[in-house]
Amino acid sequence: MKKFGIAGSIFGILACIVGVYFYLGNDSGQKMTLKKNDPVTTKEAQTIIEKGFAAPVSSKVTEKYETMGEGELIQEVHNMTHQKVKADKKWGASEITADKVQLLYEVIRNKEFKNSNNKQMLLEILEPWTNQDFSKSVSAHNKIWSYQKGNIGKATRLLTPEEELKYIEEEFR
Repeated sequence: MKKFGIAGSIFGILACIVGVYFYLGNDSGQKMTLKKNDPVTTKEAQTIIEKGFAAPVSSKVTEKYETMGEGELIQEVHNMTHQKVKADKKWGASEITADKVQLLYEVIRNKEFKNSNNKQMLLEILEPWTNQDFSKSVSAHNKIWSYQKGNIGKATRLLTPEEELKYIEEEFR
């Protein structure tokens, strides 16, 4: 009986050691993957947003932008601002990527507009975006919103990186 008692004790101790090893060893430099509802830090959110900004755009988008009319281009930029701003209501969403911003900028720059003020407004909005400067997205949104005679959904502030990441996950993922 003593042999099973000693062997059982040794087995139990080894089992505990192995269990503790795997429990504590779980954080041994392995990269944690974020799940949809995991809280993230501002820095983590900003990094994820920047990676999304760098994502390539499909050729279908290229063709789509080149065939859009003036009103559709205005709406596309408006929809893109929704990713960056806090507003009570938002209708329409279009993810902001570097390729899309550059492509939109070029299409608008080279397109004839019936109203040159609209062309100028869009270029002034998009030009800073080509350098990843979204600091004036609230005023950009509200310029388009006013032009479209908006009465609900005026932008009040920029989203925090955490809020923007949540928006991206809800709208585009």
